[in-house]
Amino acid sequence: MAARQTKVSTDEHPIQVVARRTGLTADVIRVWERRYSVVNPKRANNSRRLYSDVDVQKLHLLRRATSAGRRIGDVAALTIHELQELVDNDESAAARVPVAKIEQRPSTGSVMEYFDDCLDAIQRLNSQDFYRSLNDASKSLGIIFLLEDLLRPLVSHIQDECRRGALRDTHYAIAMYSIRGFLSNLVMNEPFAESEYKLICASPAGPVSDIAALRLAAASKSNGWQAIFLGMYGSVHEIIYAQRKSNAQLIAIGITRPADDPLLPNQLRRLRNELDSTIEIAVTGSGAAAYFDVLQEIQANFIQTISELYLLLDRVKQNTRLG
Repeated sequence: MAARQTKVSTDEHPIQVVARRTGLTADVIRVWERRYSVVNPKRANNSRRLYSDVDVQKLHLLRRATSAGRRIGDVAALTIHELQELVDNDESAAARVPVAKIEQRPSTGSVMEYFDDCLDAIQRLNSQDFYRSLNDASKSLGIIFLLEDLLRPLVSHIQDECRRGALRDTHYAIAMYSIRGFLSNLVMNEPFAESEYKLICASPAGPVSDIAALRLAAASKSNGWQAIFLGMYGSVHEIIYAQRKSNAQLIAIGITRPADDPLLPNQLRRLRNELDSTIEIAVTGSGAAAYFDVLQEIQANFIQTISELYLLLDRVKQNTRLG
């Protein structure tokens, strides 16, 4: 008796195949399906999900959209045509600005252990354990490795997981609130010696950019600078006032998002015009690259790493001594 053959449809794909074709994990696909109804796969007789070619195409476009910085909740309901147009525009715009340093998950040593501890605390919604892990990491790794090798990849990972739907806004809020409090403590409350070198740190784009500015302030303080942190209250008018009052030699601006703020370019131009030409401007944060043309126009320093910041601080110190 001939063996019975099962016909496999070329338009029906199990989730493992879909994951391989789209670059998404099976867990993320299930979360998007359950929480956002991005696709509605058929069910086989054994209850396994079977995805169509159209499902695969949409999931692939959603992965590209979230990789470009879109939140899954904002794009889940778009049609394939709308997604394709959005992705094409995002990727075209990204090609016109310098590629920012890609943050990757730490892979070795104690940094990885602290990374996992922090992420576990966030997933459990335990802000106390998260803060404790940051504090332990600061003592063990030192401020520079904490900022560069732990916090940068951690923040990037949390943002990516939220965009993909693997973490919720609740997780994001707990993480960002805790990090903001931890960095504020480093900048404001830890003892420091009075310094002739001062910088103003602000995030005129809003509170979501505070962490980028705080990170730069903490790194500058560890290099012997006095950081005057204005945060989201750092409008152009207040930055100018603080600089003149303190005689700060450097203005540091954090920009995380949005990447298309229509007001920010003119705010940056006004800041440059009203500052003395000897005052340096540094801009940092994951959203800064989107304003690269304006940064070039106002001759601002685009800072992506602590090493780049330290080079700038040393140059400003030298110019101050010579001046």
